[in-house]
Amino acid sequence: MLHSVWQASQILLTLHSQSKHQKALEGQSALGGGALFSYDIEVEGARIPVDHYESNAQYAGTLVVVHGMSPKGKQDPRVSALCYALSKVGYRVIAPEIESIKQLTICPSQIDAIAKILLAIVNDQIITPSGRIGLMAPSFSGAMCLAAASLPVIKDRIAAVCAIGAFTEVDSVMRYLLNDDAADPYGRFIVLKKIVPLVCAEHSLFQGALDAAIQDNLNEVAFDEFSNAYNCYLSTLAEQDRQKIRRLFHDAVYREQLFSSSKSVLSEELKLLDIVQRVQDLSANVFLLHGSRDSVIPSDQSEKLFKQLIASKKKVELVVTPFISHGDTRFRFSQVPDIAKIVNGFAGYFRSVSNISA
Repeated sequence: MLHSVWQASQILLTLHSQSKHQKALEGQSALGGGALFSYDIEVEGARIPVDHYESNAQYAGTLVVVHGMSPKGKQDPRVSALCYALSKVGYRVIAPEIESIKQLTICPSQIDAIAKILLAIVNDQIITPSGRIGLMAPSFSGAMCLAAASLPVIKDRIAAVCAIGAFTEVDSVMRYLLNDDAADPYGRFIVLKKIVPLVCAEHSLFQGALDAAIQDNLNEVAFDEFSNAYNCYLSTLAEQDRQKIRRLFHDAVYREQLFSSSKSVLSEELKLLDIVQRVQDLSANVFLLHGSRDSVIPSDQSEKLFKQLIASKKKVELVVTPFISHGDTRFRFSQVPDIAKIVNGFAGYFRSVSNISA
């Protein structure tokens, strides 16, 4: 127990240190006291790129970290920071690149795709000597990983799942992102990329604007910056088309109409993304971590999932904290009581996965 608390504390200290020096650390590939390898693994005839983090510390087990919805994929600085921190305390960390998630796509088929990648990893005796792994993922990927970990082909090979900022009811999250002024624009852009091609005849016009806005968001360029990619895109269009795009971006009633129109097309997908129903066969221990001020997926999503898992007699812990934003893996120390909750939550997760070391 003390060792898992030490692991959790060391990981949070590493993440805290990296959050203070993030800009200086971005782009650096050197891992102090460890190594990073990049290679492909074969999954049913396809080649899947992975990053493999290894340290000089005593091997504690194998963890798989699945990236969130970012065009940076497994090279998202938040993901690499987490993988590095986990490797420092002895975990062999494998971060696969899932192209559809990197392309900001939301679809049920990703659940099976994740499960197949996990199966390839656990069946590799060099990467996973014990044949069992721990799993960790942020945001939409966190929910997908919970569903994947419940599938019969892989569920007995996963010791624990940590989902950071995950959704439970995709329908309500999509509606929140489209309609609530407090919602994060990046999440709204991703949802619009999903529904616009389904219901808009001029979807290519809108897609260009959404791609530009996403690029600005990732580059931390203000939406109202005159020379940003979004406004540069608008400058190439006729005024009539610019007005159509502005309506999409600024008219919540219009976005709700589009979402309502898409429901008949999306109904089957939404059913398949019902996470509560997908996790009924889950046997892994679960740690749910959520930022209390998450503006992409509200924290009540993890709270609802926690209650449902408890009702289904699953072993689950929940920590809601003000110290992380959506799907973020960087922690900032301010109040000891909340930090203690995070440490205890991670310690429970590590107790589950550390028992799988060979």
